[in-house]
Amino acid sequence: MSGRERRFIADVNHQISKDIAKPNSLIGLENLTGIRDRTRTKSGNKASKKRRLANRNKAKWSYSELHGYIDYKANLNGSLATKVPAHYTSKSCSKCGHTSDANRPNKGLLFRCECCSHELHADLIGARNIAMRALLVRQDWMSTGSLSASPDVSGRETKAEILSRFSELRWSSDTSPHLRRYSAW
Repeated sequence: MSGRERRFIADVNHQISKDIAKPNSLIGLENLTGIRDRTRTKSGNKASKKRRLANRNKAKWSYSELHGYIDYKANLNGSLATKVPAHYTSKSCSKCGHTSDANRPNKGLLFRCECCSHELHADLIGARNIAMRALLVRQDWMSTGSLSASPDVSGRETKAEILSRFSELRWSSDTSPHLRRYSAW
């Protein structure tokens, strides 16, 4: 039975990666290395039934496998898949750059910026921040000629410098190809 489930998950990951890895595209993915270690929760008799179910589902998560499939299919299509740091992607405003825990009231799905009052779904804010970070990685690659698929952010100064550069990124309707395409209608 476990082999059947494993093949099903691999097939679904292949289908998703095929949909994502289009020819000549830039694909930005959050670097979620070590997420299981960073999200330790109660287990055993102390955990509720709901928490044990969440832990079980987390253990079956196949993000790394999906990233591998996206990466090799992107290489076959002449695309680039790169990991970007995941720090504060859902807490940073893509319009003004302000980062705060209060931007996500009650840790809900609504994002509301304290500074500019920009409101949007938190997942869309995170996706925009990841897209801008991927573009920044590409810009660094174009200017230096070297690409790091997973930048070293081990030192505090390095992490602070990277987060400072990310806070300068802005999303606007002028820079969004999706919005420009439909604005002609």
